[in-house]
Amino acid sequence: MKRWLGPADVLTALRLPLAAVFPLLEHAGWRLAVVGAAAVTDVVDGAIARRTGGSRVGAVLDPVADKLFMLVAFLTVAREGALSPVEVVAVLLRDLVAAAAFLGTVVLGRPIALPARAGGKAVTVAQALALVACIAGSPLARPLAWATGAVALYAIWDYGRAATRTPAVRLAWLSLLLATAAPAQEFQPPAAGGPRSGTRLGLFGFGVRGGLELSHQSQMVFGATLDVGQLWTDRFRLRASGELGVFNGPNTFVASGEALYRFAEDASTVIPYVGAGFGMAGRDDCSSDPDCPDLWVNVVVGAELHFRSTYSWLLEYHAMDLFDRHRLYVGLTTRRGN
Repeated sequence: MKRWLGPADVLTALRLPLAAVFPLLEHAGWRLAVVGAAAVTDVVDGAIARRTGGSRVGAVLDPVADKLFMLVAFLTVAREGALSPVEVVAVLLRDLVAAAAFLGTVVLGRPIALPARAGGKAVTVAQALALVACIAGSPLARPLAWATGAVALYAIWDYGRAATRTPAVRLAWLSLLLATAAPAQEFQPPAAGGPRSGTRLGLFGFGVRGGLELSHQSQMVFGATLDVGQLWTDRFRLRASGELGVFNGPNTFVASGEALYRFAEDASTVIPYVGAGFGMAGRDDCSSDPDCPDLWVNVVVGAELHFRSTYSWLLEYHAMDLFDRHRLYVGLTTRRGN
């Protein structure tokens, strides 16, 4: 049985304060020194762990420290304009998927670390090169970010292929889905046998979503939705939502109310829908602009994809401010009925 703590864990833990210090440094030389120190601790703690034996804490702390450092570092350089939000997602794609899979195993009560594979190590090297290029202001930063995303897609496919042969990896991949399902399973929607016609107001469900604005500032957007009722029939839904846009300029805020018509019943595998509504939009420096906050007219086109009895995947396109702004979302939403 593995011991609880090991000598290598001390070096691994050093990457946590290094992650905290990185955003506070302005000089490129000091930032490169911190990246170098993090890389040294990553190499040396692995060598010590192989020599003295791993630990239960180290199996979790090592990947967490790696991913946290990269997340903080890339968000810092992206905030300064070195990378766009889409490029940040590309360079961190492997880490986002791996983190979600690990959290899924924690939800299941069987936390495990994903076994190292060649594709994952290649992503780590590509991330380090992209980060150094960003810090140094190199024109290769953006191409390296996209190259890292391409390698990450291979690494994700490689883990998926290994899932057919390795029980531990199979559990982690299944957990990626189960982890997102767990919060929705705790929500108990109204019974399917309730009234399906007539106007009804209340809280019938909720959802979360994230995506990109493809125009103007090209921001990353995150938000939540509330299913607050229906008009005349359960196919004509009322929905409230709020979202935050970050990166590339001041943070933006939009609160919306929409009416959506659904073209299929709740029990359908795919439920396409269209709708329209109004949004109140603002931003951090709103007080200095006489036109802020602004009232937007929005059009919504989307679909729910049935995954479990209590929730669905959400895919949406929003034409906002009379088609002047365009946003794409992916998310999760609870289902009415059970």
